[in-house]
Amino acid sequence: MANNSPNPRGTFESSVELFANVVAFAAAFFATGPVYSASIVWVRTYSISQYGYWITDFVDIAWFGIVGVAIYAFSRASLTTGITLGGVALATRLF
Repeated sequence: MANNSPNPRGTFESSVELFANVVAFAAAFFATGPVYSASIVWVRTYSISQYGYWITDFVDIAWFGIVGVAIYAFSRASLTTGITLGGVALATRLF
């Protein structure tokens, strides 16, 4: 006979994952532009000095993607870890 009762741990984990994804996407949306603008001059100067002018268009596009994905990944990892640890701390105090 199958056990069809809801799994509270699975519900918590999926909710944390969904929340972390949504907030990380918002963080990436709002932070990518300013971080990109603050760092692209250095990245472009470095790439020109190492590889030449021919690579600047590629570097501009690639750096924007790298910054966006890095902000998303860092935000998601931080949120998931923080929420999970907070949930564990709360559970240990309650039970």
